Amino acid sequence: MNTHQYLTAFRRFWYVIVVATIVGGLAGFGLSQIAKPVYTATSGLYFSLNFGGSASDLSQGSTYTQNQMLSFAQLAESPVVLQPVVDDLDLDVTAKGLADAIAVSTPQNTVILELAVTDPDPAQAAKIANAVAASLSKTVEQIAPKNAEGQTTVSVRVIENASEPKDPSSPNTRLNVVTGLLLGLIVGVLILVLRATLDTRVHSAEIAAAVTQAPLLGSIQKERGKHPRPVLAVEPLSNSAENYRQLRSNLEFVTLGSPSRGIVVTSSIPAEGKSMIATNLALALAETGQRALLIDADLRRPMVANYSGLVGDAGLTSVLAGRAEFSDVVQRWGEGSLDVLTSGPIPPNPSELLSSRAMTELLGRLVADYDVVVIDTAPLIAVADAAILARQVGGAIVVVDRTHVRRQQLTQTMDSLEKSGVTVLGIVLNRVSAQKNRDVYYPAAKQPQRRFGLPTRASSTAAGTAAAPDDADSAESSESVPTHK
Repeated sequence: MNTHQYLTAFRRFWYVIVVATIVGGLAGFGLSQIAKPVYTATSGLYFSLNFGGSASDLSQGSTYTQNQMLSFAQLAESPVVLQPVVDDLDLDVTAKGLADAIAVSTPQNTVILELAVTDPDPAQAAKIANAVAASLSKTVEQIAPKNAEGQTTVSVRVIENASEPKDPSSPNTRLNVVTGLLLGLIVGVLILVLRATLDTRVHSAEIAAAVTQAPLLGSIQKERGKHPRPVLAVEPLSNSAENYRQLRSNLEFVTLGSPSRGIVVTSSIPAEGKSMIATNLALALAETGQRALLIDADLRRPMVANYSGLVGDAGLTSVLAGRAEFSDVVQRWGEGSLDVLTSGPIPPNPSELLSSRAMTELLGRLVADYDVVVIDTAPLIAVADAAILARQVGGAIVVVDRTHVRRQQLTQTMDSLEKSGVTVLGIVLNRVSAQKNRDVYYPAAKQPQRRFGLPTRASSTAAGTAAAPDDADSAESSESVPTHK
């Protein structure tokens, strides 16, 4: 992963950070509302020595007292001090439990000790703080060293009596909300970083190009519906159809000057949409008036017959097995110049059939007879069918499903093709999200519906012109359709 890919992940899933931050803030606010409020009361004590009149004695006494402040602080939390408080106030807690509710602090370089007591009852907090201060004063004067007259050398005075607090010290709603927001933000960022690191799918054209080092021939939008049909057959004027025409144009540049017009369409793993792309690509090539042939050479999971609505009982395997001639099983699809050779019966030995001499001779004859031959093959990671056929034709197109295939799988596919000596014409990124604000040249409401014919652009324009006397609006729409050469 590089910085650009992380930034892309943040741009795509920014809402995860926003949601996590909001959830964190709400969690902080919610915890503040359900938490039981506690109050803190604070009392202050001042410690001094009772002897010495000179400045030197006073300085030494102050230094001695400062050195003893840590001992006094520890003494304030001892049972010697706290047990009398528990007994006097009849508290339902032990001296050790009371010590947990007391916080003792001594400001640096001072002889002042502060006692902070927390309790759910503000009045009780103040009582305990004052009682602990009194008990500590008495205990210190009892255990402190005595002078020659038998008087204590340490004097303790209460300089701040604890008062009943008006506002709770906890929970601090504002602090909890801010803390929750920050924690939510951090969690959201971590989620995106982990997702970008662990998710190795090929999400974008940039990633695909970096993995394959092959040209991007086109990007195909995600198909709608559970059982999509070839878009060039049912919605030839849609944006999705234009994706395939752009693919056709780019492919013509890539194959310019190539002696063979045979093209293998494959993918890394199943369910990447290669059969649909092969079918639509054949339709797009036939639109230009070329004699095109679509061969379903995926002899394990053939789909071309289903997409085209043609009969699939006899086809490629029938020809390779010598049970039929090519002319007997090839089928014309629609009114255009596209012929389709379905897979035929699924054989027990697909690889042997595709690598046979009969397949080689058949491909050589078909590539010579047709302007272009599109061959749909099985995914390359599972079997080597695509590599076998691609060596015999002009090259291979690799379909990359951005929502499914992993980078390691795509890399393995490209390595297999390279080691087999196959020319990779390029990649097609499939199931790309449609742009919401994309300008549409052909309104969707005026899409002509066709079954599975192969209308050319010229025939579409002619049909619109013929309808002019009956419907002026239709004639105007037809006149706006550009003619593709």
